[in-house]
Amino acid sequence: MKRIVLILAMLAASSSFALGQAIPGATRRIDIQAGGLFTYAVPDYTPQNAIGYGIFGDIDITPHWGAELAFNSIDILQHSPAKEWTFEYGVRYHRDYGRFSPYAKLSAGRGTFDSIPLFYQGNRSLGYNMIVFGGGTDFAINNRFSVRAGAEYQDWFTGGLKGAEGVGGPGQDVYLPHGLTPFLVQVGIAYHFTGSEKIQ
Repeated sequence: MKRIVLILAMLAASSSFALGQAIPGATRRIDIQAGGLFTYAVPDYTPQNAIGYGIFGDIDITPHWGAELAFNSIDILQHSPAKEWTFEYGVRYHRDYGRFSPYAKLSAGRGTFDSIPLFYQGNRSLGYNMIVFGGGTDFAINNRFSVRAGAEYQDWFTGGLKGAEGVGGPGQDVYLPHGLTPFLVQVGIAYHFTGSEKIQ
């Protein structure tokens, strides 16, 4: 009788241990990550390119679909302190191929142009709604850290921008009848709060 009780106790203990090891990997479906990015951009309102930074947070609630929040800030190199700030929110779709996870995203948001008199009559910040198309890939370094390389195309609903009359010399006025359409290339690193399932 004691032997049977001992065997049952051992089985119960081993089952609890096995369940404790298996359940987290089997039940965890949400991946939460946050990261920072270095940005090289074509700001669209002048020939000069720009550099800046970005931060993002992703929540993947299914094996392929998730949500993203992002903030970007870029400074035009020649005429600083003119800046573009954007806040974006949207959906992303990704696939996993080993350590690589290519993704595509569609976002909406708000873009703010922090101006100086070179571009506008008066010194003020102008805000516009926007839509963003983007994509790239993540590479898992380990189960907590990943590297991201991506790009995005922004379409600001500006209805055209016009600079202060005569600034910059003949033909140099900032006038964009197509609106403002910056293009950003970004690289950075992210931390996974829940641990990536790609590396076990």
